[in-house]
Amino acid sequence: MGSIITVVIFSLLAVVELIGDVRPSTPKRTAPFPLIARILTGGLCGACICAANNQSLIIGAILGGAGGVIGAFAGYEVRRKLINKLRIKDIFVAICEDLVALGLACFLASR
Repeated sequence: MGSIITVVIFSLLAVVELIGDVRPSTPKRTAPFPLIARILTGGLCGACICAANNQSLIIGAILGGAGGVIGAFAGYEVRRKLINKLRIKDIFVAICEDLVALGLACFLASR
């Protein structure tokens, strides 16, 4: 996971996800395909973090996949409620959500 090719591929996938997330035609994150993608990428991230800390890959993958499911449903509900309550466009909440996710990812990865 530490190779340049892997970093480039995952960085490109992250950019595609960021762009796709703000498009109105993107399906809900709780739809089958996006949810499966979140479970798989969450599991991969969890396994990588555990591998870097000499912990069980399986436990990391399970916890990461569970985090993907929780994040998908909780994120969808919070985003939907904010849009309805504040009466603002989805893109403003999407951009804020992405900035929070990036900030949290940088914070957690640096620990």
